[in-house]
Amino acid sequence: MATAAAMTTGRFPDSVCAIVVAYFPDEGFNARLQAVLSQVGRVVVVDNTPQESTGPGIADVLTGLAKIQLISNQSNLGISAALNQGLNHAREAGFKWALTLDQDTLCFPDMVDTLLAVSKTCVPVPAVIGGNYLDPRNKRPDVAIGEAGDFLARKTVITSGCLVDVHVALGLGGFREDYFIDQVDHEFCLRARAQGHQVVISRKPVMTHSVGESGGVRLPLLGVLPNHPPVRKYYIARNTVVTVMGYWWREPEWCLRRLARLLLGLGGMAFLEDQGLTKVLAFAGGVMDGLRGRMGPCTREAILRPRARTS
Repeated sequence: MATAAAMTTGRFPDSVCAIVVAYFPDEGFNARLQAVLSQVGRVVVVDNTPQESTGPGIADVLTGLAKIQLISNQSNLGISAALNQGLNHAREAGFKWALTLDQDTLCFPDMVDTLLAVSKTCVPVPAVIGGNYLDPRNKRPDVAIGEAGDFLARKTVITSGCLVDVHVALGLGGFREDYFIDQVDHEFCLRARAQGHQVVISRKPVMTHSVGESGGVRLPLLGVLPNHPPVRKYYIARNTVVTVMGYWWREPEWCLRRLARLLLGLGGMAFLEDQGLTKVLAFAGGVMDGLRGRMGPCTREAILRPRARTS
């Protein structure tokens, strides 16, 4: 076990607390947790699965796993609130770093060592260190592959596989809970940059991770546009609009690229994805709510419970 000094300075993996947000986890969840358990001092699982759900409970899934702290919300509070719960636990337990993970991410055995190597190589030490990843569907990396310690400066990185300085993150106010889900990571990174903190990504892959469901549309320059259900299209549209309105003057290039991706994604979902019309309507609702500043969980019944198609 590392000393308290090691936890504070971040010199060893025991200075890292992993935060995994769970929502109806599948049968492989236990195995994926085991892939990260040996690399960190503790794993905090924040369960957003509603209490009334059927099937085995999260406590049953975690049976036999040590070093795990379970926070059961018994309802879906959104990914932002769950991440903030994990960050507060990590701070109270004395951890310097938090490793945020999606429940479907498979960590490589040297993940934490690779990310900590970046923290030692980059000067000044970044507040946010994203992890390069391979898409299991095509084995393509997110950025060009390099060695441990190699990194690239980025404007934003995704939540999963991200090493975050706990005290800096909470000092910034944590993740925006009114976003609920989607674009949470991007807004947080832009806010960190606005306060003078560095955001980087490792060039060495540290995990396999897929964005969206299978069947996403690939577009030139913009890559694959994730295939998400209608309610996710709502959140993506709404939160992108809000983020762009908040940062266009500080990060114009990022905002223009994000808007282009959003608009091209609208065409892709309309003509190339299943449930095209339903997704377009959800997207439009998100844009309108974003412009009006209507945040928090989606309350539009037509999006939450779309009408079944008739034959």
